[in-house]
Amino acid sequence: MVLIHGNAGASVEGIWFPYLKRELEALGVEVVAETFPDPIKGRMRYWLPYLSDVVRPDERTVIVGHSSGALAAFRYAEKAPLLGTFAVAGHHHDCGFELERRSGFFDTPWDWDAVRAHQSFIEQFHSKDDPWVPFDVAEELHELTGSTFHAMDGMGHFGSYDQQMDTFPELLEAIRRRLSGTHTEDR
Repeated sequence: MVLIHGNAGASVEGIWFPYLKRELEALGVEVVAETFPDPIKGRMRYWLPYLSDVVRPDERTVIVGHSSGALAAFRYAEKAPLLGTFAVAGHHHDCGFELERRSGFFDTPWDWDAVRAHQSFIEQFHSKDDPWVPFDVAEELHELTGSTFHAMDGMGHFGSYDQQMDTFPELLEAIRRRLSGTHTEDR
């Protein structure tokens, strides 16, 4: 399992990442949770080489990507196999933010056929009140990826910025279901 944080100074030391890492390790899951280089700008030219050359996921790896971390998972899956991706507050365009526009993740068109073909599943968590990634963007991403979509209320951007969120039991349960093979569709 690989945990990838978002940009703007996020890290795997904040929000619900320590909880998720601790709970997964208690289940016997090996977890890689490292702060990626260039965590402020979150540029693809640093994140993808770090992911492929340092972290080195393979067809047995599940990535949990928060916000821009989901972008890294999807771009990686365009070229290489994964077991699956959990995209939390994920998106597929810059949502009007200059920091996102300059990240490099949107410089080329997405190959959604490859993203889907290179993994067994994609699950998506998105809150209807996300202040950074509009809900309609999440719905578009769901259509593009064929994800299992978990629409939530009151979760904002799932702990980013001033929001306090140090647990995420819904995500943990979805991961448990996938790892045990007892997945059920939510939407």
